[in-house]
Amino acid sequence: MKVSKAIVNDRRVKIMRLIEEKRSVSVDELVEKYHVSPITIRRDLQYWEDKGAIIRNYGGASLIQEFVEDEEYERTTFQKAIAKRAALYIEEDDVIFINSSTTALMIVDYIKDKHVTIITNNARAINYTPDPKVLIIFTGGEVRFPKNSMTGDFAVAALNNITATKCFVGCSGLTENGISTGLMKEMLINQTMIKRTSGQRFVLCDSTKIGVSYSFFYSSLKGFDYLITDVKADDEVIEKVKENTGINVIKVEPLKGGWKI
Repeated sequence: MKVSKAIVNDRRVKIMRLIEEKRSVSVDELVEKYHVSPITIRRDLQYWEDKGAIIRNYGGASLIQEFVEDEEYERTTFQKAIAKRAALYIEEDDVIFINSSTTALMIVDYIKDKHVTIITNNARAINYTPDPKVLIIFTGGEVRFPKNSMTGDFAVAALNNITATKCFVGCSGLTENGISTGLMKEMLINQTMIKRTSGQRFVLCDSTKIGVSYSFFYSSLKGFDYLITDVKADDEVIEKVKENTGINVIKVEPLKGGWKI
């Protein structure tokens, strides 16, 4: 018998409220509470993971975001949600690259109780107070104002002596053809970070940059594992990106006044 959409939506909202209250839940407890099959619960959890509200783990799920009470979806709120989601992929003893992106740098705020080394050309990292277990190392190089990015031969040489386990790069523009920047000197820095990464590669990009192209193209998306953006990202562009590259796309949203279906 087909279950009505209203019943499904009601159950999903109740599940989300329970996760918000308990911070984490198991599939087994949800099956017992709502009297549905494990596969139904997994679909419900997948629904909320696709919205960027939770992250699924073995046997259950955990909360990612709190409610956002503001009526206005400000860009910084989206950026923080993207960074918070990205930080979940960082593991103990990771060595990660972060480029000059504002969004990518926000990851620093969300790495907790893990030994992590961050290599960055983003001079604004000096303004952050990371977790005591997090070490930030600057590439050095020529500082480009007003963006405060470190570029040039010195920075590139430093990066070429490092192999990172993961990299998190932002961009000025992203289309199905790849990612671009408006600053020529950042091209080589970004390319070097991507090349010198042995593990997963992430693009962090809020919706204002989706479908936008700048003068200096520095990478296709085929070498990346994840694109993390927000729910306002142009669906047509995102579908083309997925079709052309096979990249995993995650859209996050700040939620206001409760979790919405």
